[in-house]
Amino acid sequence: MALRASWFCGGKLFDRQRDAETQVCDITRQHTAGEAQRRAKDWLDRARKTAPAAQSSAGARAVRPRVRHGNTLAELEIPRLRMSVVVFEGADESILRIGAGHIPGTALPGGRGNVGITAHRDTFFRPLRNIHPNDSIQLTTPAGVAEYVVTKTEIVRPTEMEVLANAPGRDLTLVTCYPFSFVGRAPERFIVFARRIG
Repeated sequence: MALRASWFCGGKLFDRQRDAETQVCDITRQHTAGEAQRRAKDWLDRARKTAPAAQSSAGARAVRPRVRHGNTLAELEIPRLRMSVVVFEGADESILRIGAGHIPGTALPGGRGNVGITAHRDTFFRPLRNIHPNDSIQLTTPAGVAEYVVTKTEIVRPTEMEVLANAPGRDLTLVTCYPFSFVGRAPERFIVFARRIG
């Protein structure tokens, strides 16, 4: 069963997103991760400046965007670690070579439920080796900023997919391979759990 959540933005944003899909999808074909990150951050900045207000009334119907592989979804920041990375839709190698990937089937960044994000331990998620409980994490989408606080870290086997399940107080899960210094295919996964605070 797929894990899903609603997106908190009005229809106009998604028209712009559809118009930008060609540009965003082209980002995954860039030759350098740095160029892909720069272009994606520029797109997020433009989208943030023109995004409609989030739907907040209880009676408003949530709108689910058409999210496609390679779409720019968010920027993930961990201020204490001076870490900032763009999050793209998808978790395959074409995505992970240019940034972090949103794990399909988990909540969308900024949405309700457990948002799953992954990246390589030797590139974009390398700073996670220094993460601590109570560190703050920000996920910025065109709809606004969602703030989280790290609750704990765990080391699990790659088959333990239940870390991505919805659970009380588990609103963001970061996943990377472990050990950080391992050469070759790492045998475990390093998991960061965080709770949404704003």
